Amino acid sequence: MTRLLPLEHDPHTAERQADDALLHALKRLPRRVQQVFLLNRLDQLGFAEIATRLDLPLISIERHMDQALQTSRQPGDALASVAGQWYVRLQSPQVTASERIDFRRWLDAAPEHLHAFHATELRWRSLLPPARQLGQDGWYRQGRAALSLGGCSIAVGLGVAALVALGLLT
Repeated sequence: MTRLLPLEHDPHTAERQADDALLHALKRLPRRVQQVFLLNRLDQLGFAEIATRLDLPLISIERHMDQALQTSRQPGDALASVAGQWYVRLQSPQVTASERIDFRRWLDAAPEHLHAFHATELRWRSLLPPARQLGQDGWYRQGRAALSLGGCSIAVGLGVAALVALGLLT
């Protein structure tokens, strides 16, 4: 009888691979989306505080948060998408009592809705380890200027070119 050697299996390997995949997905998001997500997830700032800090409308904060949350769902899962939109909307200071009632109706309409919303909460928690990696150096805490250095570099370059053209800098 041939005996197979047991496979060595690190129970944390699958978890690390999932975290790596989420980190990769978060890194592919636009820088502003990453910043909004990290300010909320790591610094636990509310939507209104982030909007004020970054001088963005609240609807943009919601959109960015939804985009970040959607990175962790399976493509084509429409129910997960709707659950994610509800999850984000319910965190907004602009959510109305009527919307909360609509959410409750949606949640009660089918057992799959409750399951999808619960799965969204779990997905949200799963984003914490990769968020910590993404924001480990604190880059996201810097204001708008830190994200638009490319434009600043162009402006400095044009300024230097103008000074050279005028003969003031040689």
